[in-house]
Parts: sequence; C-alpha cells; structure tokens
Amino acid sequence: MLVAIAAFFVWLFYGPLPPIRPADVTSATIVDRNGVVLYEPLSPKETRGEWLEAKDIPRRVEQATLAVEDRHFYRHLGIDPMSVARALLHNVRSMRVVEGGSTITQQVAKMLLGRRERGIFDKVNEAAIAIRLERRYSKREILALYLNLAPYAAQTNGIVRASRRWFGCAPEDLTLAQAAYLAALPRRPNTRDAIPRQQLVLRRMLDEKFISRDEYSVALAERLRFDRGVQPLIAAHFVERVRERTPAATRIVTTLDAALQREVQGIIAAQRATLLRHGAHSVAVAVLDNRSGEWLAWEGSGDYFGADFGGAIDGVTTLRQPGSALKPFTYALAFEQGFTPATVLNDVPTSFPTAEEGIVYTPRNYDGRYRGPLRARLALAGSENVPAVALLAKLGPPSLLRMLRRSGFRNLDRTADYYGLGLTLGDAEVTLEQLITAYAVFARGGIGVTPALLRNAPRKDSSRIVSERTAFWITDILGDDDARAYAFGSGGSLEFPFAVAVKTGTSQAYRDNWTVGYTRDVTVGVWVGNFDRTPLRNSSGVTGAGPIFHSVMLAAMKGRTPEETIVAPPSNVERVEICALTGLRPSTSCPSIATEWLPSEAPAVFCDARHSSAAPAIVLTKTTKLAITNPPNGATYLIDPTLRMEFQSLPLRANDPRATFHIDGKRIASRSWPLRPGKHVITARNERGARDEVAIWVK
Repeated sequence: MLVAIAAFFVWLFYGPLPPIRPADVTSATIVDRNGVVLYEPLSPKETRGEWLEAKDIPRRVEQATLAVEDRHFYRHLGIDPMSVARALLHNVRSMRVVEGGSTITQQVAKMLLGRRERGIFDKVNEAAIAIRLERRYSKREILALYLNLAPYAAQTNGIVRASRRWFGCAPEDLTLAQAAYLAALPRRPNTRDAIPRQQLVLRRMLDEKFISRDEYSVALAERLRFDRGVQPLIAAHFVERVRERTPAATRIVTTLDAALQREVQGIIAAQRATLLRHGAHSVAVAVLDNRSGEWLAWEGSGDYFGADFGGAIDGVTTLRQPGSALKPFTYALAFEQGFTPATVLNDVPTSFPTAEEGIVYTPRNYDGRYRGPLRARLALAGSENVPAVALLAKLGPPSLLRMLRRSGFRNLDRTADYYGLGLTLGDAEVTLEQLITAYAVFARGGIGVTPALLRNAPRKDSSRIVSERTAFWITDILGDDDARAYAFGSGGSLEFPFAVAVKTGTSQAYRDNWTVGYTRDVTVGVWVGNFDRTPLRNSSGVTGAGPIFHSVMLAAMKGRTPEETIVAPPSNVERVEICALTGLRPSTSCPSIATEWLPSEAPAVFCDARHSSAAPAIVLTKTTKLAITNPPNGATYLIDPTLRMEFQSLPLRANDPRATFHIDGKRIASRSWPLRPGKHVITARNERGARDEVAIWVK
C-alpha cells in the first residue's frame, strides 16, 4: 500500500509534461524593410500567434487576466479548491455553467494536452500536470504560457497577436478597456458576448484593487475602436516567393518597401481603364535597388485575387518574349568587340541565311521604313530591327547567348542555332526579374548583381559582365532623348526631369509589351499583357507599359537626389566632334556635325567628304539578259509576327528598271509586294519581251 502511495506521488510530482513547443503556435510574420507587416500566415496549428516572454508581460494584461481567470493565482499550488467550490455554487444557482473553477495553471495543462474527451481521468491528468508545472516553472512563466496558448477568437492565439488583431497595437500599448476586453475572450470567444464580459473583468479588477474607481469609470466609458481584423496582405506574389525560401522562420524581414508597393498598386489601378482598352488584363512591375541588389517593389499581376485572368500568376517570374528590350545586349557585345556608338550600320532591306537550308531571314523595322546608313547610337535609341540583326550576323548568336547567360538570363538553355538571329529581337523567352537584373548591370557600371528578397541575407561576390566603357555607352544611348526622337518623338513617358536610361519592347503578335529602365539608384521594369497570350490591341511598350513605368520611376525616386549622370564617363573615352553621316572625324564639307564619346586611345580617322555617290547606271544592250535581282530564286521568307502586315512587304528588283512584275500570273503596279503565305512565282518582263522567273515560299 505504501509503495502504491509513494508511486502515486512520484507520478504526481515527477511525471512527464506535454511538450511545450513555441513553434507550434507561433506563426511567421513577414515584414517590409521598415517593419510594416506584409503578411501573417497561419501556424502549424492553423492559428496565428507570437510568443511572449515572461519578462515582457504588461501589467494591465496581467491584472485583467488574473481578475477574470484566477485571482488566487499567486497563492495556490496549481489547484484552487476554493475556486472550484465557488464555481460549483454559482453554476448551481444559475442552473447553467457561468463560471469555471480551473486555475490558470490547469488551463495551461488543458491547452498543452489539446482537445480531448473531458472524463474523470482527463481531469485528474490535467490536475497532475498543473501540479508538475507549478514545481518546474515560476508563476510568471506559467502566466506567460497561458497568455501565449490561450485562444482569442478568429484563429488568433496569444495576447501578442490578439492585441494587433483586435486593436492594431502591441500588448504594452493596450488601454485598460482594451486589456479587459481581450482578457474576456478566451472564455467567451463569441465576440458578441465579449463587451458584457469586459465590464465584468473591469468590475473584478476594481474589486481586487488593481485599478481605482476613476480608472474604472474611464475604462467603462471608453468606446472601443476595433481593427477590423483583415489580415494584411501586401505584395502577395512577393510574399509567396519569400515563404518558399524561408519556410521555418518566425519573423522574416524582407527588402520590400511597403509604401512604394502601395504606390505601385495605385498606379496600376489608375491605368486600368486604359489597359483594358488595349485588351491588357495583367501587369507586372518590379523595382530593384541597384547598389544593394534588394527588391523594393514586386507586383505580379495587378490583381492577385482576380480569378478571370490568372491573377495569382506571378508575372515577374513568368517567361515571356521581351522583344526589343534585348537589343541593348547585342550592342553591348559589339562595344566589347571594338564597335563604338559612332559605328555606321546599314538600315537597308537585307536577307540573312538561317540554320535551315534554303530559308532566309528578312527582318523589317517596326514602322516599315529603312533609313540607310545609321550610326549605332541612333539605331539602338530608335530601336531599329534591321541594324540590330545585321550587327548580330557579324558577331554571331553564340557570342550573344553567352553574354545573356552571364547577365542572368538562366532560362536561355537552347542552342544558338535554335534562337538564331532573332535572339537580338527578343524571340527567346525571359522573365521580368531576369530582365531587370540584367539591366542593373549597366546601371552598376558593368558589374553583375545578385538580387535579394531578405534583409541582411548573405550576398555572393559580384563579377564584371561588361567593361565600364560599354556600360557607359549603353547607358548614355538609352538616356539620349534626342537620339530616340526620330523614332519615338519628343516628350511622353520615356522622358524625365532627371537622368533615366530606358528601353521598350514588344513581342511577337503584340502579346507582350515592356518598358525597362534605370537611374543610378534603381532599375524599374514593367510588363503588360495577358497570361493566356491573347494579343493586345494597338499597344506597344511606349503606349502600354510606358506610362506605368514613368509613374513607378517617379515614385521609386521620391526622396532621392538624382545623379546628373547614371554611369560616369570612364577615363578611356573622350567627347569629340564627328560627321553625323559617317561617324568619322569631320571634314569641312560634312553636311552635319555631331558629338560622340569615342575611345581615347583610338586614332583619329577623318571623313573624306564623299558622302554620297550616284550608283552606276545600268546600261542594257540587246544582248543583256533580263534578270530578277531580288528576291533570289528558291528563297523562303518568314512572316514576322511582331510587325503589322502592312509593314511586311518584299521589294522587287531587276536589272532593267523598266521591267514589270507579275505575281502568280497577275501584274502588280508596285515594286513592293505585301507578303502572303504560300508558294509564289514572280515573273519580270521588259519592253523587248524578255522575261525572268523565280519561285519563293512565304511562311
């Protein structure tokens, strides 16, 4: 018998305790760089909670809790027989359960054990655990356990999260009336019953002399103003990405600027009607801090909860064709290999062989015009297609592909033959995240950057991607409003009151349009389109993404002092006068003079003043055979889906300027024939009855 009694007391005082795991009730708090809450996901227990240390229990919270839950808390050993008897008496008198007899320690035991049947053994077990808790923890530690585990309604556990959930403040900032309201919730989770019970809590606090009568009167008169309890969700796509990378963290400090993020969302909302007129339902925007590599804003679709157009899809990380937004990298490659902004490129109708035998690639400019000799500065600033393709034909797609991969375009995993010359026009797919990261290379003087989602995250050493001179040239061209004016006009969304380097892009069949640009401080990227790839209507990077880019850039630069230059001229360039036509040092007969940044080590080569010369006249004799000089026989032409059909025409030429042309037997008046899919026979005839014929394919 004595052995059994001894065993019982050993079990009672020294038996096991349920595990106390703060992580089970503590949910993550994801905050921006300034501590603003972005989101609070649920804990493993499907609640939201935050752990409170015993030393941090606010006095008013302690008093309110003890007054309503356990006024003898500091005097009992875990079980209070007097409280049990009193509760039983009150319940009998009321003919219903109006009061519980459990101490705070017993309630902690119950919460640690979890939900289970309330039989005699369970109650005995709870009492035993309460006694063990009293032996192993201080009273204040037990009170902290209660304040951390107690449910405060609406999937909220613990006083810390409850304070923010109901009143938008920390526990130490609660008023007396607010503390009493929260103390009433664990026993009455129905918030409609909480106000009467709050008054009971205040009355008991007065009875226990925790508060004065004046404090009691003021608290009763206080009109509680509730936070409506809507859980914050700022930058939902960004938050998802952060949670994927930090699943176990409890307080996650991100790089995001919540104030800027809200401005971005407001800008998109203001542009919504215009976007819809163009048939665009989705917008992605991101802002990168160039110095730190930290993401300051990240909007994935413009409407995360919009189910009709894939709002939950993150457009910042979705692969799309960037169009002309990839052109600067072709020019950067050229500058690395000895070209300069003054190098003259030919903007003339040209066909290029492809990897497929018999198929040629004939690029066309966006507006269908050709401008002849064009300096690289003007060709890039005006986003002309033909010079960019001609340049890549000289450099080789493999070289460009290597540069793009070094710059961060990690999804370009096909061969150079697969992409071909169309790579410079953005026929491959990249993400907005990658595009912004790559453009930041230019803003950083040619040094790469590893973007970060979290503050104080480990950073990799950055490597040099292009030379400082190349970065300067690209930046100077993309920031040259005068150089792009011939193609884009003056004013508009691409011009700013401070230095901004900017580039637009439009993808195949007008499915996507982009604007990406940077200052010394930030790089901003905008994508506009539809996730189901529905084409846009009458929209380009200038008209679709451009206005949003303009507003976001102004918002991102708010409070910053813009630099006069984004990338300072390096020591190995000098600004000199050149012939505007040839790009060489000018002579006295050059019709127009411009200035350009040229390599300081390059020898001066002067223009020889032969700016134009008449092509030799074609002299036909009776023995000259009529020949079609364009298109070549057997050529295959591919229709470019990035251009409107009225701009896609084939120039027809013969060695007799008076020859007439027939397409599939039908005479045409013009020497520019609009492309049409299929096989076609082109015939030329002259006045002497001579004829020539070629066959082509259009796909």
